[in-house]
Amino acid sequence: MTEIIPSVAVLIIKNGKVLLVKHTEKAGHLTGIYGLPGGRLDLGEDEIEAAKRELEEETGLQTTIDNLLDFPGNLYITDLERKDGIKTYSWRVFFCRVFKGEIKKAEETIPEWVEIGSLKNYNLLKNTEDVVKKGLKL
Repeated sequence: MTEIIPSVAVLIIKNGKVLLVKHTEKAGHLTGIYGLPGGRLDLGEDEIEAAKRELEEETGLQTTIDNLLDFPGNLYITDLERKDGIKTYSWRVFFCRVFKGEIKKAEETIPEWVEIGSLKNYNLLKNTEDVVKKGLKL
């Protein structure tokens, strides 16, 4: 049976743009691929805590658990090609309406506000565009 690795992400939409992160050489994802800020859960951490932590680690932005919304259709199971091979992930996305701080790059990711209309021009992780479309309806 395939191991499913639990992971989370945070969706932020502001002024017709979505916050994505570009993965660097140091990331486990393929270099140059874009996705939502997120990652795996730490031991003993629940999904919403992990989402809050990952947002801050990957973008520098801060939010509270109360500002992370669970929404219908936000759980995906998918195979992703990574630098160490293909792995199966569960991916729960939380919508964030309120945050503070300025974006700043991390060792593994470079955050970027991307025009929603130009998403097709980016090399995106699976399901990213679908999640953004769902987020626009919230």
